[in-house]
Amino acid sequence: MRTQVLEAGEIDRPALVLVHGAGQGGRMWRRQLGALSDTFRVVAPDLPGFGGTPGPFSLTAAVECVSEIARRLRPVHLCGHSLGAIVVARMAAENPDLVARLILSGGPEIAPGKTSQRRLRTERHRPGWLVRAISDLPDRTGWTGMLDALQTSDLSRVLPQIAAPTLVLCGKRDRASLPDARRTAAAIPGARLSVVPHAGHLLPMTAPHAFNAIARGFLDPERRQTH
Repeated sequence: MRTQVLEAGEIDRPALVLVHGAGQGGRMWRRQLGALSDTFRVVAPDLPGFGGTPGPFSLTAAVECVSEIARRLRPVHLCGHSLGAIVVARMAAENPDLVARLILSGGPEIAPGKTSQRRLRTERHRPGWLVRAISDLPDRTGWTGMLDALQTSDLSRVLPQIAAPTLVLCGKRDRASLPDARRTAAAIPGARLSVVPHAGHLLPMTAPHAFNAIARGFLDPERRQTH
């Protein structure tokens, strides 16, 4: 698979792979690519079907895409937001030897409940021009394929299998995701939850300074202790 990636930082630094949500592809992490590249080799791929990576999107293809990068850079720190958090949770459970530390941002939704099932059905009616305006997917076919994947996703058996030290991040104003964030942290052995005040669902983009500081402290605890 030819995966489009954005990269920053020296190649001999610890690798940090950032996996995007359902909107922008790897470019959603531009605030992290600049800010965290002084410590990490930061890699932000476009998942299959998004941006410059050929599709179609599926969770299986997305997990393999991230696993392929991790096998090349192993071991990696892994961070996923929303849709990306679902992908990296599966990847970490299936490939514990590839993951040093794990950050799950913006949920993830463990399994679609009645409310989100209704929302997913509503999302199917977005016209193609609106899909292209809000997402790096190319058209409605790509959008509905992604929604199909989300509608059948279930992490309830995946989360307890995650062995990497894990941080679950959620904005306090992200009321739709906060219950799942709490359940996710409780389901992963040893995981901890950080709720960020005054932040919503798009935490890495709208509160990048807070996100970057928390991520850096978790991923590089020795540096945190010496500063």
